[in-house]
Amino acid sequence: MVSTTRIFSGFSVDDLDAALTFYRDTLGLDARSTEMGLELRVTGGEPIFVYPKGEAHSPATYTVLNLVVPDVDAAVAELKAAGVGLEHYPGLHQDPDGVARSTDPSQGPTIAWFCDPARNVLSLIQE
Repeated sequence: MVSTTRIFSGFSVDDLDAALTFYRDTLGLDARSTEMGLELRVTGGEPIFVYPKGEAHSPATYTVLNLVVPDVDAAVAELKAAGVGLEHYPGLHQDPDGVARSTDPSQGPTIAWFCDPARNVLSLIQE
C-alpha cells in the first residue's frame, strides 16, 4: 500500500496568465501563482494544481473541474455576462443556454459545461 501525506489533482493549460485571470477574476476562485504554476484553493479539500505546458498542452477530453452551484441558471447568466460561452454537445438534450436538465435524479444532475481559456472542460452542477 502506498503511504501518502496528501493527495491533490492537477491539469495543464497553455497560458498561465490567462488561466489565472479566468479562474480568479471570471470564476471568482481563490487562484494563486506559485513557482511552478497556479494553485486553485477550493472548499473542502486540497488545492488543485494548474501547470503550464505551453504549445504542448492538449485540452482534457473530460471534465477537469465541477463547480457545484445553488442555481445553475444564475451561474450560467453570470458566465454569459462575463463573455464565457457554454458548450453544446450533439445528442445531448440541452436548452438554448446549454443546460442539460433531468427531472429524474437517477439520470444525472442539472448541469452545464464550459471551457477555460485553454479549452479544458469545466461544469456547473446544480445542488
